[in-house]
Amino acid sequence: MDLRQLRYFVAVAERGGFGAAASALNVAQSALSRHIKLLEHELGGALFERGARGVVLTEPGKVLLARGRWLLGAVEDIRAEVSTENREPGGTVRLGAPSTLADIFFAPLARLFAERFPRVHLELSEGLTEEMTDRLLRAELDIAIVTVPQPNDHLDYSTLVIEQVFVIGPANDPRLKRGTLTRKEFDRLPAAIRPLSRTPFPPSVPSSLRVESMTPLKQMVALGLGYGMLPFSGIHQEVAAGTLSAARLPWLQADRVLALPRGRPTSRATRETAAALMEVCRHLIQDGKILVSKNT
Repeated sequence: MDLRQLRYFVAVAERGGFGAAASALNVAQSALSRHIKLLEHELGGALFERGARGVVLTEPGKVLLARGRWLLGAVEDIRAEVSTENREPGGTVRLGAPSTLADIFFAPLARLFAERFPRVHLELSEGLTEEMTDRLLRAELDIAIVTVPQPNDHLDYSTLVIEQVFVIGPANDPRLKRGTLTRKEFDRLPAAIRPLSRTPFPPSVPSSLRVESMTPLKQMVALGLGYGMLPFSGIHQEVAAGTLSAARLPWLQADRVLALPRGRPTSRATRETAAALMEVCRHLIQDGKILVSKNT
């Protein structure tokens, strides 16, 4: 059996006769009949019942029609995908990231794509790790940046960067002036504003606030309502401006991970997005906006 025979068979089955199929395929009816007879001989039985009003599928013919349509459709998908690989990537890529990374990744990523891949449309959104992974599993995102994700049989992970985590306080906070805290010093902090993340304060640090967004967390810390904890990528502007104090927590790190759905075909545009995120990350590290953990 070859693809031409299969295509001829499907045409006859869908048009109900050899004459109509031969006309649609632009081949001689005698040649079409010969190919169908060869196919029936190879498969060991009749695929059509021939009558005065045309042809009707036999039971084996119905099986072959269902499988043949699927196979021909798969061949067309392969042809389209390979053809796309030979052209400039296009289409839509839906990317999600936590707010701390969205603030520094999205603009340079958009600029890079405008220069290199103008036919790719980026849809960028923010959210916590749990939300991002759920959206990936529901096929609402194509790729996401997540932090310390839970193992999942339906997602593939690759490390983007392992960031150093800092405790943050109001400007000129005397507890943070050395720039580094030991575990014992950290445990003695008077109060915490806890982010809804996987880098929690220990139970010894009291807390009366939990916030999802990093912007209000930093605003509350600046007002002296408590201490927060974020990777440097989320606080580099405030530290440079002197509106927040920060001290390194040498034993804590934030694993920033690229997540992709396992088993789902990945477009070239999505693969280019993953490569571009790696490139942008390298530039951000060089610019001092991301501090890599010394424990890696």
